[in-house]
Amino acid sequence: MSENPEQILKRALDHAGAGRLEEALALLAPLAARYPKVPAAVINHGEILRRLGRFDEAAAVLENAVARLPDLPVARFNLALALRGAGRPEDALAVYREALRRQPDHGDGWYNQGNALLDTGREEEAVASYRRALKHLPPPRQPRPLNNLASALILLRRPAEAEAPLRDALALSPDYPDAHLNLGVAQERQGHLGAAAGAYRRVAELRPEHWWHALHADLLCPDVFDDDAAIDTWRDDYAATLARWRDRPGQLDPALLHLSGAEPPPTLMYQGRADRALKTAHADLLAPRLPAIEPPAPRSGGDRRRIGLVVNHGHEGIFIRSVQGVLPRLDRQRFEIVVAVTRPALNQTRAALGDDGLTWLALSPRVDQAAGQLRAARLDLLYHWEVGSDSFNYFLPWFRPAPLQYTSWAWPLTTGIPGMDFFLSSDLAEPEGAQDLYRETLLTMPGNMFTWAEPPTPPERPMTRADFGLADGEHLYLCAQNPRKIHPDFDPLAAGILERDPRARVLLIGSREGAETAPLRQRLQRRLGALAERVTLLPRQSRERYLGLLDVVDVALDPPHYSGANTSFDALGMALPLITLPSPLLRGAFTGGLYRRMGLTGLIARDPEHYVELAVGVATDPALRQHWRDALRRDNGAIFHDDRAIGELQNAWDIMLGDR
Repeated sequence: MSENPEQILKRALDHAGAGRLEEALALLAPLAARYPKVPAAVINHGEILRRLGRFDEAAAVLENAVARLPDLPVARFNLALALRGAGRPEDALAVYREALRRQPDHGDGWYNQGNALLDTGREEEAVASYRRALKHLPPPRQPRPLNNLASALILLRRPAEAEAPLRDALALSPDYPDAHLNLGVAQERQGHLGAAAGAYRRVAELRPEHWWHALHADLLCPDVFDDDAAIDTWRDDYAATLARWRDRPGQLDPALLHLSGAEPPPTLMYQGRADRALKTAHADLLAPRLPAIEPPAPRSGGDRRRIGLVVNHGHEGIFIRSVQGVLPRLDRQRFEIVVAVTRPALNQTRAALGDDGLTWLALSPRVDQAAGQLRAARLDLLYHWEVGSDSFNYFLPWFRPAPLQYTSWAWPLTTGIPGMDFFLSSDLAEPEGAQDLYRETLLTMPGNMFTWAEPPTPPERPMTRADFGLADGEHLYLCAQNPRKIHPDFDPLAAGILERDPRARVLLIGSREGAETAPLRQRLQRRLGALAERVTLLPRQSRERYLGLLDVVDVALDPPHYSGANTSFDALGMALPLITLPSPLLRGAFTGGLYRRMGLTGLIARDPEHYVELAVGVATDPALRQHWRDALRRDNGAIFHDDRAIGELQNAWDIMLGDR
């Protein structure tokens, strides 16, 4: 070499500082090979590889560096970054633990460890790691850890607590877009829609190319509406907003879709209206702003059809409960099952469902990257668990990760997405002419309600009303749905019950984040007047306490327009009479479908007056209540351990795949 090593290193670092990473690498690779024990050469070689996205190569270089230079902390910290980039967060965490043991005052190390903890779904540990980082970083370097601390708190459903670190971050860096974005999310989760809209619009001002945050601001939707008229007004405004945005320029960035909020408002589904027109209009607005992607060619050959099931972090709990009885009973001679889970949810989901005969795929939280991983898996058919519950779930089908894709009851309304091929439903819960409600091809399974369900297990210790602060002398009517699912049409039903039964107490359960609870309470006070004094909003319950509550109430109430699903399985499995008033939409007809599957229709109301009559009759007449409890114990086996549902699901797959 004509230059000495120090000169070569300086020139390489100059290239790196100017963004000329390939030129830097061309100098550093031979330098590190020649001087493997010179920290600056080896560490920078690994770091440049990491910055180029060559994470596996970077990790290999840095693992050698750690072996040769075990007392050099920067080697371990850089190795951990490379391992995280390579999709090995658990390995990264092991390296962070050792590095931070050796250097516990390394603020960046605690911050980056927090990021790796978020990758693995360990939000509480991430919170602690970010707080440690803040103790060791000077104020100018605190905005990012403060922002990520807030992200972890939001994931933990503690949005109010997330506001303080975000305001601290913005005090230090007023034009920090990510902090404004998270502040919008925290405020939206608390129901502070005006403030949230301002935060989202500020992001779009700071980053005009991220215009979609302004669209999200324009489409914010209340969780709880005052009345039917307010719902209609909002929906009219929604349609007008889509029309205003139709001709505006701008593309959606595939790398940022999972953070965009550009999907239709999830609370649309709780409004009790047919949604195909709005969902289709929204999709048509987005379609020209997304890359046009052809579906992969169907696989040729192979003895088994490869079926994928995809779920995003935050939705794995209900997914596990709904499929854990299904997966072991599928015909593995005919179907290979690939369970695709975004990385933070992988460990919990895999531990719950096991590895027996399943193929597991850890997905990137980025939509475009996850779609690429799914394409590489060469699936025949992909089941999207909840299309519309968040940005990831909504946008993933747009990338056509499988030749055929479908969704079903977990998000029970049309997606509106042109690339979604099928919606799988039940003929027990769909009206005549239901195809008109869906943009997808509607398939209905005959005579069953989707799942092989496990009946609920009563709590080990029987509970009493006193455990919940409830009086023995009252008739207890429980509506266990989330407040956002309690449509204004529930209010006159509750009023009718309270008027007819002077000993009635209506029980509701508050939301996890609390944003919907206060508006619902205020609405009931306004619309029910003095009767609202006999409505109690209980805090959210643990699973065991919730099942104990089902044991001490007299009757359960299905809210109109949004029927229970898993809550209905719970009530009926505990032999608790559940009054339902079906609507002509799947999401309002689920409980009615369960009753029809059991051959019990006497608790399905014909109209609101009949609903009140049935509820009061069951609650006030011990003999009638016992009659229905006995009937449910006799017949509820039809909705649990239902092997026919497994067969019908596999038949539906055959139809989608063209195999019959």
